[in-house]
Amino acid sequence: MKKLFKWLFRLFLVLVLLIVLLIVFLDPIAKALVQRQIRVQTGLPVKIGKLSVGLRQPTLSIENFKLGNSPDFGGATFIDVPLLRVQYDLPALRARRIHLNTVLLNLGELHIVQNKNGKTNLQAVQERAKEQSSSSGSGGTTAEFEGIDTLTLTVGRLKFTSAKDEARNEEAYVGYKNESVKNVRSFKDLEPLITRIRLEKKLQFLSDDLLKQGTNAAENVAPPAGQEAQKPQSNLPEPLKKN
Repeated sequence: MKKLFKWLFRLFLVLVLLIVLLIVFLDPIAKALVQRQIRVQTGLPVKIGKLSVGLRQPTLSIENFKLGNSPDFGGATFIDVPLLRVQYDLPALRARRIHLNTVLLNLGELHIVQNKNGKTNLQAVQERAKEQSSSSGSGGTTAEFEGIDTLTLTVGRLKFTSAKDEARNEEAYVGYKNESVKNVRSFKDLEPLITRIRLEKKLQFLSDDLLKQGTNAAENVAPPAGQEAQKPQSNLPEPLKKN
């Protein structure tokens, strides 16, 4: 009996140690997994400064996220996000539904590049995602996107560089801070804000044609119940996917 209790005590200590290690290394493990998945899906270099998963509250925070362009598109920065903070609905997630209570997104820089053949880096990412989806044999994820209750956006610098027509090159610092958009159910809910930026900052590359080429991150996510699925437009490496 004494040996049994001694063995149980040692087992208890091992379990406690494992739990402590999981808590201590949860964020680094999650960060490594996220970086790896994004690299696989996009084929692009990615770096995350810090990733934090809430233990008491259903929150996810990512700091200093940077996605680079491939050499075909000049390297350098594709997307720079100093801060992304998400509060999600845990019961909905357990039911395979994506319902985000709040999303705070600080978009420091977005650099869209067009090569000599007229293809943009957005299109290249979209094509890569389709290839990955085909090779994995999956027809789509099982999670149903229900929407974002409150999306708070800070927008910094937007750039467009064309190797095909340099006359189309554009760059502007938007400077929007804490722009709030309620009840985001699809990309269309963001179109008024994008149109306002295009008109105020005179950024012609933020046109409907460009948006159709690859900025709707809808692919591989089931549409909300009662709505017909629409054709996917793009697959951004963003954590948020939508119809």
